[in-house]
Amino acid sequence: MINTMFIVSMSNCTFDEWKKVFDADAERQSQMMRDIIVGKVDDQTAIVSADIFAPEKVQELMSDPEFKKMEKEMGLEHSVYLLQPAPS
Repeated sequence: MINTMFIVSMSNCTFDEWKKVFDADAERQSQMMRDIIVGKVDDQTAIVSADIFAPEKVQELMSDPEFKKMEKEMGLEHSVYLLQPAPS
């Protein structure tokens, strides 16, 4: 399981418009990640945290031509970070 954080920057849509598209894809997301948390930073930025259990499916999604088209239309940029527990 890989705990991952995505920072989603939006230039052609608002957070609310993006969130509708994100929520509509819940079934496909459930096939690759769980414990999804979405936070609104501002009207053009979201943070998504999730436990990824099928990283190959995430790669397939992010390279899918339809996903790429949606990214371009909405002006999305994804920054991806792998999270680790802090040392004790």
